[in-house]
Formats: sequence, structure tokens, C-alpha cells
Amino acid sequence: MNAPAAQVTVAPLSDDLFEVFGQLWVERRHDAGLSREAAQRAVGEGRLARAAQREGVVVFVALSQGEAVGYAWVYDHPTSILLDTPSLAIEELYVLPSHRRRGVARSLLLAVGAKAQKTGAEHIMTSVPTHAKDANRTFARLGFAPAVTRRIAPTSLVMRRLRGGEVSPMENLMLNRRRSLRARVRRSDQAYTA
Repeated sequence: MNAPAAQVTVAPLSDDLFEVFGQLWVERRHDAGLSREAAQRAVGEGRLARAAQREGVVVFVALSQGEAVGYAWVYDHPTSILLDTPSLAIEELYVLPSHRRRGVARSLLLAVGAKAQKTGAEHIMTSVPTHAKDANRTFARLGFAPAVTRRIAPTSLVMRRLRGGEVSPMENLMLNRRRSLRARVRRSDQAYTA
């Protein structure tokens, strides 16, 4: 059963909220399966602070009964570099697992929407992993539609494929095994049909 909705307030990141935001950010990284130590190092070395203070970046922190329970990391992002249509992009939206389904994300998104209206942004964008079914459903219900499929590949792999002919020994082994298995399957299928 979900806990009752608590009163949530949202404030832009300030110096007095940075420490609790940093803790939330470390938790989000850890929840994503990344090293808590590496995230804490990024906070300690000031990399998180520099990233959060970049021009065009706004971080909203959600507070419930005085406790920081979530944040939204937003930045100015034109819909297309060719059209320069003003838009906002949500880089990260995170709510502590113990405070989910209590209106925290809704409050953060309302703050993002208000910022978009205030700055004249025509669109709000976000990237949601394809495997995050609940998040995809939630954003779809709010009117977010797929615009592009973003693909990623290691540079070395792309260059190897573009140059052609350069295949690593492991790739050769894997390809030969696949071909061998396919050939065996074909032979066994032909044996049953004959």
C-alpha cells in the first residue's frame, strides 16, 4: 500500500541545499549500479558543483517535511541545432525509493514546467531508457512522445566497421562459431525433411 502523499516543496538548488543534493546524486548513481565511491569523489572534487553551476543548468530539489527526497536536473536545449527552438531538457529526475508514489516527481515536473513557461521554452524533453517501462508509461501519460532513437557505440568499433576488413580474433572466432551452428542446424533440418 502506498503511503499518503506528503507536502512537497520544490526549490532551485542553492548553497544551503547543495550538500543534501550531493547526497541524493550519489544515491541516484548508486541505484543505477555505479560506484558510490566514484560519485562521492566527484562531489568532493567539485565536479558536481561545476556541472550544476553551468550556464543554462537548473537543479530543482524536492523537500518533504524538511528532508531532501528528490531532484530534477534541467538545462536549456534547443529542439534542433538547425532550428534553435527554445526547449528544456530533463537530464535526470530522481526520487528516493522510499518517497516514490507520493507526488514528489509530479512536484518536480510542475517546477520544470513553470520554468519552461517562464523562459518561453516551447518543449520539454527527456531521455528515458527503453527498459524503464514505468518511467516510459508515466512520461507518455504526460504527453511525452518519442522523437528519436538515440544509439551509442564505442568509437573504436565504429571506426573498425567503417574501415572494413579489420576484425579482431575474438570476433572471428565468434563469427565462425555462429556460421558453424547455422550450418549444423540447416543440415539437421534437411535430414528431417528428406
